[in-house]
Amino acid sequence: MSIRTFIFCDICNPQGLRSIEFRRRPRNDRTGRRLSDGRSWIEGTISAAVENGWSINSEGKHICPVCKEHMQLE
Repeated sequence: MSIRTFIFCDICNPQGLRSIEFRRRPRNDRTGRRLSDGRSWIEGTISAAVENGWSINSEGKHICPVCKEHMQLE
């Protein structure tokens, strides 16, 4: 039996909510009933998340690509 690992964005999804509904459309599309709340998560290891644009700040918080981009624009 393998262990599944999920990483949640500490900016837009600090509650760690994961719903299969989030998988219906690509991550960059934030329209629709479920996707409009913008809660990001990824299944996999930290290194896989970093390869997909996620980052970890100095406090050890996980930041999704959308929040990372938004933070850089401010």
